[in-house]
Amino acid sequence: MEGPAEELKADRSTPLEISGLTVSLKTGAWKCAIVEDVSLRVRSGEILGLVGESGSGKTVTCLAALGLLGSAWQTEGEIRLARTRITDAASASQLVSVRGREAAMIFQDASASLNPIEKIGKQLTKTVARLRGVSTGEAREIALDLLRRVEMPDPEERFHSYPFQLSGGQNQRVMIAVALAGRPELLFADEPTTALDVTVQSQILDLIKSLREETKMGVVFVTHDLGVVKEVCDSVAVMYAGRIVESGSVERIMNAPRHPYTLGLIESMPTLSGHVPEGIEGQVPAPDKRPPGCAFAPRCHNAQERCRTQLPLGAQGDGGDSVACFFPLAGGLGRAERPERRSHSRPADEPGPDTLLSLNGAACDYATRRGRFRAVSGITLSLNEGDRLAVIGESGSGKSTIGKLMLGIEPTSEGTATFMGKPVPILGTSDHIAFARSVQLVPQNPFLSLDPRATIGSQIEEPLEIHGIGTKQERRARRRELLESAGLAPDLATRYPHEISGGQCQRAVIARALALRPKVLICDEATASLDVSVQARIIELLRELHRMHDLSIVFITHDLRLARSLCSHVAVMRSGQLVELGETSPTFEAPEHPYTLQLLASMPDVEGTESRTMETMQ
Repeated sequence: MEGPAEELKADRSTPLEISGLTVSLKTGAWKCAIVEDVSLRVRSGEILGLVGESGSGKTVTCLAALGLLGSAWQTEGEIRLARTRITDAASASQLVSVRGREAAMIFQDASASLNPIEKIGKQLTKTVARLRGVSTGEAREIALDLLRRVEMPDPEERFHSYPFQLSGGQNQRVMIAVALAGRPELLFADEPTTALDVTVQSQILDLIKSLREETKMGVVFVTHDLGVVKEVCDSVAVMYAGRIVESGSVERIMNAPRHPYTLGLIESMPTLSGHVPEGIEGQVPAPDKRPPGCAFAPRCHNAQERCRTQLPLGAQGDGGDSVACFFPLAGGLGRAERPERRSHSRPADEPGPDTLLSLNGAACDYATRRGRFRAVSGITLSLNEGDRLAVIGESGSGKSTIGKLMLGIEPTSEGTATFMGKPVPILGTSDHIAFARSVQLVPQNPFLSLDPRATIGSQIEEPLEIHGIGTKQERRARRRELLESAGLAPDLATRYPHEISGGQCQRAVIARALALRPKVLICDEATASLDVSVQARIIELLRELHRMHDLSIVFITHDLRLARSLCSHVAVMRSGQLVELGETSPTFEAPEHPYTLQLLASMPDVEGTESRTMETMQ
């Protein structure tokens, strides 16, 4: 791309037009294309969903459109933002005049985007003054009005708060207000609700839709959650390995996908009706290791020789229907539900003869500077052999504390926690070592769970060494068995965590947790940091391990769709209280507590046929 940023004749009907965009990373003589031949168009008032797995090029496309890539990046093709053509040669001052006024961006982690040592009111006021060229007093009034427009609770009071004094949802509202400060015609929203609770996510999605109606701005909504796409977007562009492989209206894409990758993403999504997700085998290739021909061919069950040698023409993300595939699919989804093994009819709060873990009137207190804080109170539930219990709720509801009580990480302040009729020993005591052979944890972040300086194989063997189980040869044989049961190739044993994918790391963590043949596996948000297709394969792995070993599972999650697809029973937590407990299917079909109904109404779902409204609980 040549020449500086150019001022064009105003075209308010199309705030974004990208044509033939290729973005490469260049170091010396080495050059690698990250995004290839991408074309997008967003009209005023349109919300375009940009979807795909990690590594597909979604965020790089948005950053290139705003001229936010560094000097090591090179772009080819054409980018037009409202009245300005973005080029590599544009000066910093020219790009600054575009950002905020013609286009703005909000990111996934709002807290990291705000200055932690400056009050939000001051940050917002300075942004308004800079973008609109008004006095500080006038900017302050506009800033307050923006907080009201984004429905910030008590805006006058929050105006004087620091980011750390606000919740994640409130910080995201501040970021949306900052993005609106310059009255942009286009908004890039990069995973803006991924880190938020389901009810807060629902509120932010409703806010973005209402602001779109009010301002008629176009929106590029980057996400991996197709349930969110169905909830908020008008059109969709599906990216894979740096290219757009399919585009079209939300209704057509979600009901009759034509590219096998799009179908794979949809089939990877769990649903509130109980669809068991089916993940896509393999992973997105690294940019410098993309195969010739169609990049999806190695993972595609429909691939033929032509797919492996020739590149299909790229799809156009302009709202019209197009697909980059030699053999596109025809017809709808045609989902067939897998038969579900029936769960015990026993209420989950009544211990039975085969009860493994139980909490009886359990409470847990944490010490704070202001005294004791009660995280959970009066919790009574039990886990029998073969049960799969989901513990669901929002952040701060006490979900993880339930897991800590079951694992002996925290003692009960009141009531009891028992395993096979005996008190759960506390971590650090001699009795806990034997207890750990029966109850194991799979934490949320697999990379933080593994030692970066030790091979995967040695970490899988480590529990066996700690407990003095088997000879070296027997431990090596058990390692191979565990890798196989977790769906990992034996040669991964010699790899380090940074050399394998996030999904493979989580499988390794699960393999390590199974090394001691535990009776119970406690998964604390074990799929939250994974792509939807990888998440689906982990859910399938847990289902298979449950079938093979009659493994009991406690699955702590904020995603009700995952709870529905995996678990036989569900416990709903709110503000440290257990508000509903029962079998999953009846609970989801006819919830008894208003809070459970609120959670279900807030959950975006690919099978949802109409927009849902949520009553705010007082």
